[in-house]
Amino acid sequence: MTLDFAPLRQPDGRLSSEILAEKMLEDTKGGLSSVFEWTYVRRDGTTFEAEVSLNRSMTSGAWHTQAIIRDITERKKAEESLKLFRLLIDQSNDAIEVVDLDTLRLLDVNVKTCSDLDYTREELLSMHVYDFDPTIDEPARAKVVEGLRNSGSAIIQTTHRRKDGSTFPVEVSMRLVHLDRNYVVCAVRDITERKRMENALAETNAKLKIALEESKKHAQEAIKLTELVDTLQSCHTAEEAYQIIGNILPTTLSSSAGALCMTTSSRNMVETVATWGDTLATEKTFAPENCWALRRGKIHRVNDSTSPLRCAHLSVCPEDGYLCVPLAAHGEMLGVLCVERPPQSPNLSLRSPEDQVEALASQASAVGERISLALANLRLRDVLRNQSIRDPLTGLFNRRFMEESLEREVRRAARNNESVSLLMLDIDHFKQFNDTFGHQAGDMILRQFGDFLNQRTRGQDVACRYGGEEFVLILAGATDDDGSKRAEILREELKQLTVWHSGQVLGRIAVSIGVSSFPGHGANGVELLRAADQALYRAKTEGRDRVVVANSTNTPG
Repeated sequence: MTLDFAPLRQPDGRLSSEILAEKMLEDTKGGLSSVFEWTYVRRDGTTFEAEVSLNRSMTSGAWHTQAIIRDITERKKAEESLKLFRLLIDQSNDAIEVVDLDTLRLLDVNVKTCSDLDYTREELLSMHVYDFDPTIDEPARAKVVEGLRNSGSAIIQTTHRRKDGSTFPVEVSMRLVHLDRNYVVCAVRDITERKRMENALAETNAKLKIALEESKKHAQEAIKLTELVDTLQSCHTAEEAYQIIGNILPTTLSSSAGALCMTTSSRNMVETVATWGDTLATEKTFAPENCWALRRGKIHRVNDSTSPLRCAHLSVCPEDGYLCVPLAAHGEMLGVLCVERPPQSPNLSLRSPEDQVEALASQASAVGERISLALANLRLRDVLRNQSIRDPLTGLFNRRFMEESLEREVRRAARNNESVSLLMLDIDHFKQFNDTFGHQAGDMILRQFGDFLNQRTRGQDVACRYGGEEFVLILAGATDDDGSKRAEILREELKQLTVWHSGQVLGRIAVSIGVSSFPGHGANGVELLRAADQALYRAKTEGRDRVVVANSTNTPG
């Protein structure tokens, strides 16, 4: 390019030819060529950037200098753009990496990449992209490259390793750029905080899920417990209640084995009345002092089978330990509920062993409290019922219960075409005992006579005190002949009874007995009682100490 320098000026106003001459003299002193950049002013006042190449040569004995000027305005703009781009990527919050797709070598990185990995830029530009990504193996790398070639972009989550060996999670957004070769521009974001929040959220969700499941479980347990209490309130006997408790508690408590033990009426022994599972073996009967929960009046926890504070009533202690929960109501100790501790939860970060024990203790306490109240009410009901149907002196059934039972047995016998016998007994010369030895001695005779009848009645028989020294015995399914024979046996056995009072024998006790039966002597309870009373009257008038069967004439038409 040939250029007339005369009209070109520098921004300071000097002619370019003058400055160029100075430059030529300065730059060619040490050599034959030089290159430099200048800013020139055109005739119209505009400027442009130029690259000047000076070449000095000897021709025909004279020195000649050739100047080549190249307009580099566009290159300067590109360089400025590149500087701006570099400034932008260095200010980025994400690490920026440029990678050669074919060699997987780093070609450029920003400041953030250097600070994140703790390498210098020079160190990084000599490294393979996977030198600081230890988690992706060769198949995974090939898959990422294939995805880039096919779709032109990819996003992955992986791990980067710093210079000191520590690692941190990252999310890498990659895009393929086609220029003179295939480049991959990677935006790498440190997601440590995101992962921490995700993990915390996942843990919170897991705990919430467990809490919801436990809430549902507790609600179901509460329903089952309410049903259990309602069922216990409908039980007629304690034995029936114990059987129901043994069947329902395994599905109510989160324990695979357990036992319900109740104190006896004497309060000096405890009986095992219901069990479930086979890993918690307790004695059938034991003293209250053999259970720490009964001795201390509060829950007793045993953490494992090696604990020195194991209860003596357990013949086999579960490996994971157990809980003993005392059962008390209305100020009375009723018994103890013993349950095996469940195995530890596999996810201890969500629920510690202590939490599991406390949950079981709370659950067992709630169950024990309700069972205690239900059983105490059942016992109280039995006491009140016995008081309403039992004679307090002899322990036999009272007159009202006898009359209800007699009508029931007569109706049953009529339906089944069977018989019922009624024995009315009267202690001979009872007034004489009272007058001779006093009323306390008379009460002793009545009490001993009540025990005598109780010991000689079958399960289906009903023995009761009819009034004063008179007693009635209902024999279900017995004919008048059966009743007569049974009366004779009782009369003879009674002669062997010896009653002591205040250190002296009260004398031999004799009894007169009247016998009636259904259907021969009456069609209902009232008629049978009247017939037996008349037969008893005959036994008294004929000399006492004898058995008399009612006549058929005693039965109306």
